[in-house]
Amino acid sequence: MAPSAARRRNPRGQGGQLRDEIVTAARELLIETGTDSAVTLRAIARKVGIAPPSIYAHFDTPDQIVEAVVTETRSLLVRQLEAARAEAEDARGRLLADCRAYLAFGAERPELYALLFSRPRPKGHSTTEERVDQAVHQLAPIVGETVASQLAPAEAFSILLRDVADAMHDGTSRAEDPFTTATALWAALHGLILLRARIPRFPWPPPGPLEDEIISRLAFPSGPTTA
Repeated sequence: MAPSAARRRNPRGQGGQLRDEIVTAARELLIETGTDSAVTLRAIARKVGIAPPSIYAHFDTPDQIVEAVVTETRSLLVRQLEAARAEAEDARGRLLADCRAYLAFGAERPELYALLFSRPRPKGHSTTEERVDQAVHQLAPIVGETVASQLAPAEAFSILLRDVADAMHDGTSRAEDPFTTATALWAALHGLILLRARIPRFPWPPPGPLEDEIISRLAFPSGPTTA
């Protein structure tokens, strides 16, 4: 099957542009259909306007393309969390910003968010050894070297865990254990994202008050019921 639109060949040295277009097309297919089974070489070729064999210069299989979308999505989530927490003035503010940004990401990109948890994380993912080593160094004082080495690649959770520990250290949170509290928060946020996406007709309370209630009760158990 011929591509639906002719595509001008990339200038020499710009092969990376075609790779980006392939990943973008796959991401759009995932958002449109809600399933990675829609990501086929033929479907991507139609979207990009190329012949299917052209994809082989960058990816061997559709599965590799989906993994590229997963890696891109995971990095986007981390950037959104980091951007939100960078505007906070203290540990409490950073923790609240983490949670709210995580919920916002899931609400704005439900199909991509679900994709993060629908596939096993492959070996050789995009996180560099230097970033993993740095994360282990930062987390080890909180949860120990062994646990830290297992958590380090889970960048979003690592950010949440560090900020829970910081809030406990400066006294703004009286949670008893940073790992347990961060895990409870993550589970609650994840559950809320999935429930809102999959049961939209449920009479959900307004997002702001409900989210703040959940965050406050878990992250700041001795504090007020609203954040």
